[in-house]
Amino acid sequence: MTSLSLRVCAIIGLVAVTAHLAAAEAEPKPMPRGYTIPTIDLAHETHRQVIVDREKGRYLGHPTTVLLKDNRTMIAVYPKGHGGGAIVMKRSTDGGLTWSDRLPTPENWATSQEVPTLYPVTDAKGVDRLIMFSGLYPIRMAVSQDQGVTWTPLKPIGDFGGIVAMADLVRLKSGAYMALFHDDGRFIHGGKGRHRQSPAAKRTGTWTVYKTLSADGGLTWSEAIPIAKWTGGPHLCEPGAVRSPDGRQIALLLRENSRRYNSFVIFSDDEGRTWSKPRQLPAALTGDRHQALYAPDGRLVISFRDTTRESPTAGDWVMWVGTYDDIARGREGQYRVRLMDNHRSADCAYPALELLPDGTFVATTYGHWTPGEAPYIASVRFKITEIDERAKRLPQKTDLFTSGADGCHTYRIPSIIVARKGTLLAFCEGRRKSRSDSGDIDLVLKRSTDGGVTWGKMQIVWDDGDNTCGNPCPVIDEATGAIWLLLTWNLGADRESAIVGGKSKDTRRVFVTRSSDDGLTWAGPTDITKTAKKPEWTWYATGPGVGIQLRHGPHKGRLLIPCDHKVKADTQRYHSHVIYSDDGGATWQLGGVTGDGSNECQVIERADGSLLLNMRRARNRTEPYRIVATSSDGGKTWGNSSLDKTLIAPRCQGCIVRYTPSDARGPSISLFSNPASKSGRVNMTVRASFDDGRTWAASKTLHAGPSAYSCLTVLPDGDVACLYEGGAESPYETIVFARFPLTWLMGKEASGP
Repeated sequence: MTSLSLRVCAIIGLVAVTAHLAAAEAEPKPMPRGYTIPTIDLAHETHRQVIVDREKGRYLGHPTTVLLKDNRTMIAVYPKGHGGGAIVMKRSTDGGLTWSDRLPTPENWATSQEVPTLYPVTDAKGVDRLIMFSGLYPIRMAVSQDQGVTWTPLKPIGDFGGIVAMADLVRLKSGAYMALFHDDGRFIHGGKGRHRQSPAAKRTGTWTVYKTLSADGGLTWSEAIPIAKWTGGPHLCEPGAVRSPDGRQIALLLRENSRRYNSFVIFSDDEGRTWSKPRQLPAALTGDRHQALYAPDGRLVISFRDTTRESPTAGDWVMWVGTYDDIARGREGQYRVRLMDNHRSADCAYPALELLPDGTFVATTYGHWTPGEAPYIASVRFKITEIDERAKRLPQKTDLFTSGADGCHTYRIPSIIVARKGTLLAFCEGRRKSRSDSGDIDLVLKRSTDGGVTWGKMQIVWDDGDNTCGNPCPVIDEATGAIWLLLTWNLGADRESAIVGGKSKDTRRVFVTRSSDDGLTWAGPTDITKTAKKPEWTWYATGPGVGIQLRHGPHKGRLLIPCDHKVKADTQRYHSHVIYSDDGGATWQLGGVTGDGSNECQVIERADGSLLLNMRRARNRTEPYRIVATSSDGGKTWGNSSLDKTLIAPRCQGCIVRYTPSDARGPSISLFSNPASKSGRVNMTVRASFDDGRTWAASKTLHAGPSAYSCLTVLPDGDVACLYEGGAESPYETIVFARFPLTWLMGKEASGP
């Protein structure tokens, strides 16, 4: 292509995107900060990892690889330093299993100022070559005509500069190549200052994505042509390209460098001449330097640095698995994979990705893989079929109650229990007219007789017109199989503030109902307020969650329900307490009270027969942790409370149960669930303790996005179930039933939401 034709091409490209650039000015719409798809964890599988290069005390970063046509030979290049620094080159002749020593390179490769990027190209005559770019001003390129054996020095490709040049390279249907990079205003025009930028150059606040074109197999390149920017808005950069399966469309996944938004995507249906307006990707695809390849079955595998605003793997090297259609339609995809655990901030994962003929992916990048050491270059090897096998052992989830369904505006306050015959009973509040804690609220139920695979229609346990019936807290008498359901009631017009302040028309009352047929039918609720609540108490709540039956000691067989209340003389302070029955649920009376400003508690019986009460801290802005207290007399009294600083928590309910598959006394596992976050109701996490809740040795994120109240139970087959509030944009979109094997929680399988 002549210089004139290249200039004409540049003008045509610039005109084609002008209207698009002008349209991308409005503030982007808010998107969910987290994601709901699961994450499979390979970081602990060291047999998959290959060290490409490592040097004590030397920063090695930002690699690119290329797989040659023999499908065995790989070349890797990377700088000695963070982005800039002398370029190192290595070769592998066995598909990345072993690597050569560092190879000789041209002298001026030591002057590289940016991330080196490496690509194979073929010209119109069928001549193959390798090209390597190095960015900032000016963008330079080196060429190999003999499959990487010898190389030219770095030479400028034009009178322009850019950052991470070239972030990706696309072969167009014409046979030309389109290379993609970005700049923030400092390097595109060049000059004599640092990195040869002009003295007046500075970040403009408008980050721009550019393309440059080559019609001669990468030997010469056109002027830089802007294709995407957002004036005064998101910082769009580091384009990663992927073609649609039919080849008709090109998508560019864009890093968002201000960290205020998710990553973005733009599309072209005309081989890069015009592009769609940038739109945000789901949080599941939010990250830096996306590199994509199709798996043998047609799914997409995309490797990147995780910069998702709410993610259990934030700052780590991750991979996304889904379809091109997921990207086009804005769906989250199938699952994520954590490839390696980065131990320092988000300094890792400018990844390279290759696919071998046998279906093995070789993903290569840099990171702080060893705490306290400089970053080094490593690969992870996997087949997508292996990841799929792990995905089968991820938590299986069912949206059990969905806001707006079955005549209820919102469903809240989940509780789940397994009846003596194995039937699962999932309770919650069906809030008819709004999400409010007061008003027309019914106590509803769904049942499953096959371990949660299928569920029956919603049942109404208690509907008292426009009044509030809620806070389910069931317990089972193992001797009779009777299911006792404790709950609370108040007039629908009375809010908590009015009840606490003495301005309500009625008060908060305590009720119990009973089922003897695995939840098919329920007795009319009985008011037990006189024996379960003191006259000076105002607000009152049972659970929410589940009660327990004591198995050991002098109080064996006691039914125990955790509760909380407020006192008329102290309207600002909550107190946790328990109520209990020693006659199989026939009568109920008050147990011990805590004085620690806690509410919404749950209780377990420890192996030694003592009780552990785990409580929400009602006012926890400065100390966002759960509160615990113990009892050695069956709940009649409670010792001093303390903070469990492992259990970080917003102001939200949590659940604790014991994993005890039989009545045998001895070691068992305590399980705990809550939104593990100091800042808000997100990141539903399940933890395991092997010492009765004194320490927590294992944890997994069940739902990384918005999530709130939860309840745990152990299923008859030994799996664990968690019924929790969660959604993509709000915690109150659905109540989700999730079941998982204990091995998942123990870290022996997969992880993540």
